[in-house]
Amino acid sequence: MSLVYLKLFIADVLPYIAGAIFIIGTINRVINWAKSPVPLKIPTTCGQQKSLPFIRRTWEDRLDSPYTMWETIGRMIVEVFLFRSLFRNTRYWLDKQKGVDTRWLWLFALLFHYSMLIIVLRHLRFFANPVPGFLSWINALDGQPAYVPALYITGILALVALFWLWARRILCSRERNISYPADHLILALVAGILITGNLMRYFFKVDLYAVKEVALGIVSFHPASAAVVNQIGWMFFLHLSLVCITVAYLPFSKVMHFAGVFFSPSRNMPNDNRARVHINPWNPPYHGISWQEYYEMYKDQLDEIAENGYKVKPEV
Repeated sequence: MSLVYLKLFIADVLPYIAGAIFIIGTINRVINWAKSPVPLKIPTTCGQQKSLPFIRRTWEDRLDSPYTMWETIGRMIVEVFLFRSLFRNTRYWLDKQKGVDTRWLWLFALLFHYSMLIIVLRHLRFFANPVPGFLSWINALDGQPAYVPALYITGILALVALFWLWARRILCSRERNISYPADHLILALVAGILITGNLMRYFFKVDLYAVKEVALGIVSFHPASAAVVNQIGWMFFLHLSLVCITVAYLPFSKVMHFAGVFFSPSRNMPNDNRARVHINPWNPPYHGISWQEYYEMYKDQLDEIAENGYKVKPEV
């Protein structure tokens, strides 16, 4: 009986707790980011800055060193969807006088993030009735019917890319030195989600009709009954528990970079330092003085200078 209660808690209560923590935590972090002052204008650039009219700028310069708002938006789109900054991940060894292409990080990061995106989209079919046509199309495109059972490409790609990124943090000395336990924790949680999901797909079968009833009950705020929950195997509840823990932990982890990138001054600011003055919001308000006020403050010194023919002699 206690196992049934545990399943009911995981299926009917834990998702709401995780969702509430995620929403409140995300809103809190976004508000803090939005309220944070930006004392310096520090857009990271590697293209030709807009300067004199005869200096030519290519479309790559406009994306890498944006000047207008639309160029900045274009840069953000390329950064968010194509990881432009990671694509320039190269190193140069001074002792060897040799450049090394290290864009494997960009490739595996792109594979992981897009695989996870497709996996999330595939799972939306459990929360919709009827299932929209585009979700069925994505599900059919991702699955390979040549295999029995059908092999979901993204489920394998995401796991391979994740373990490569994790191995990089463990085996590379520089990445290992800057990695905190929290960095490994989020990777372990995501790995657990992917592993349990693949195990359910290929080895530990679960009743998908009951799973969909649980999912529909969550989004409709009508929790599934004990009879429905009891039809589902334990692997699903382990999978769902890991998902809920990860969702609740996201606002407090570095994975919040999916929202933080939009508040990053090195990305969301145009490179127009030569055309516009950036005011430091931390500076106290400055109120200028008139010439008459300035003269009253330094009247004696100014009169003395005027008497000497405006020639200032250094003190000995």
